[in-house]
Amino acid sequence: MLNKKLIIPVLSSLVLATAIPAVNTEASVAKKTVVANYNNIKVNYNGSAVSVDPEPFIINGTTYIPLRAMGTLFNKNVTWDGGSYTINVSDKADTRTAALEAEIASLKSQIAAKDSTISSLREEIADLEDDDDDDDSDSIDDLESDIQDEYEDYFEDDYDVSLDISVDGDEDSVDIEIEVDSSEGDFDDIDDSDWEDLVSDIMDSVWDNDDFEEAEIDGTIYDTEEDEDLYDFLGNYDDEEDEDYYKEFDDEEID
Repeated sequence: MLNKKLIIPVLSSLVLATAIPAVNTEASVAKKTVVANYNNIKVNYNGSAVSVDPEPFIINGTTYIPLRAMGTLFNKNVTWDGGSYTINVSDKADTRTAALEAEIASLKSQIAAKDSTISSLREEIADLEDDDDDDDSDSIDDLESDIQDEYEDYFEDDYDVSLDISVDGDEDSVDIEIEVDSSEGDFDDIDDSDWEDLVSDIMDSVWDNDDFEEAEIDGTIYDTEEDEDLYDFLGNYDDEEDEDYYKEFDDEEID
């Protein structure tokens, strides 16, 4: 835009007058004609152009821009008191800050609620795990009691030998220890086939229990008199062989 000049009659200007001693300061009113230069002056705020109305101008080397437009730009209230010829400028409440603080408070509340939910879920999981452990413990204890009741006198009638059977583990794996005192009764008359029959029957009793029908069984026959293991046995569920069970006694497969 070409440089342009405009002669403007200014209705009033403020001139400070002081007296000594200073008691009151009063402004006199006057009229003055000035020349304003319009050079298509632009205003940028943080690198972005902003629209200013009325257009800024230059008088005697000083650039003038409208105070109300600048006040709005910088989040200020600008008012004119016509009675006292006073311009009042004051801060506006920053609604952006209030909005951000409200959003932060909302997010903190959501986080607290989720933390509470997570804590409750963890407690529920822990309770469920404890219940599962208790159930497993009850089940294995019941199995041990059943096995002991059924087989402790397995050789009593024929050989006058009693058995002490302990069972441990869970639904996937069962450990069995059969303790026998070789100094009792006719222990020496018990042959390998008798032990195999005992072990096979005990395995079938384990698998007949619904909680342990697919459990792997690992066991030992232990002589408390000589403090030594007499036999080892192993059994597992083989679903690839027509849902059959595999039994092994002292490294030899048994029926």
